[in-house]
Amino acid sequence: MIAKEKVAAFLVAQKPRSFCDECLARALGIDPSTAYRAAVKTGRSETYIREYGVCWNCDESRLISRASR
Repeated sequence: MIAKEKVAAFLVAQKPRSFCDECLARALGIDPSTAYRAAVKTGRSETYIREYGVCWNCDESRLISRASR
């Protein structure tokens, strides 16, 4: 499974929670830069949202990703 698929599956499983790239990387055991690129690609789909908000895990205001449906 590639990083984009891992991020997508994780976000669906954690719906409606939002996660920053660092927390996604930590949760999935991947490099933060890989998590960033995967989240950007995932965010291009209508099924996922990428926006500024508060991360559910670290409670920091950052760019976050979440499943919309």
